[in-house]
Amino acid sequence: MIDLKNIGLTFARNGEQSEVLRGLDLFIPAGRFVAVLGPSGVGKSTLLRVIAGLLKPNTGSVALSTSPENAHLPVAMVFQDARLLPWRKVWANVAFGLEHSKLTTAERRAKAETALALVGLTGFSERFPHELSGGQRQRVALARALAVEPDILLMDEPFAALDAITREGLQDELARIHAATGKTIVFVTHSIDEAVHLADEVVVLAGKPARLAAAHVIDTPRPRRRNGDETAELVAQMRAQLGQTG
Repeated sequence: MIDLKNIGLTFARNGEQSEVLRGLDLFIPAGRFVAVLGPSGVGKSTLLRVIAGLLKPNTGSVALSTSPENAHLPVAMVFQDARLLPWRKVWANVAFGLEHSKLTTAERRAKAETALALVGLTGFSERFPHELSGGQRQRVALARALAVEPDILLMDEPFAALDAITREGLQDELARIHAATGKTIVFVTHSIDEAVHLADEVVVLAGKPARLAAAHVIDTPRPRRRNGDETAELVAQMRAQLGQTG
């Protein structure tokens, strides 16, 4: 599904070259949930943009194997900020990515309603973004990504700005959606606990320029208990690797 080989990326900043990624190899099979961990500024979000095709690496190759029907839009992204259009109703925000398709307005509305149901927002279509809580707005952003039916879902710290209770609720919702859809998900986070709770595999970026420092397979059965003894040792190992103690 996703095959990165020898990825290197350098930016020109203030007349100087800044190397962000070097020699990065990563293979993610179809349907796998992979969390990407690493310190701030290491290049996690940059890696997502390389996968999405928004940034072209200076070296290496990016190969995405997607289903033929999704040849035009195989990848969708969800950001930390929901980035909703305030003048559009919820359903119209969700249907935004479908507007250049051949679907009728009614068909786009139907797909939007299906995506809203998937994220637990049935009955919210006629509301405007300002009428929603932060967690609900983020659910709308997730529904917007799901509405285009991508094979690959890229998520850049989507729950980082939310309070702890809302964040945990959305983590559980995302785990349910992944189980229901089988989509390939690459999820950037600063939280080791979040990564272990959600992912099939956690990869760690480290160094300047960043390289793939480690990969941990999470084989704990689902649904997972938060802070259970079965994951405590793995969380401790990753905290040590990242130099975190909290």
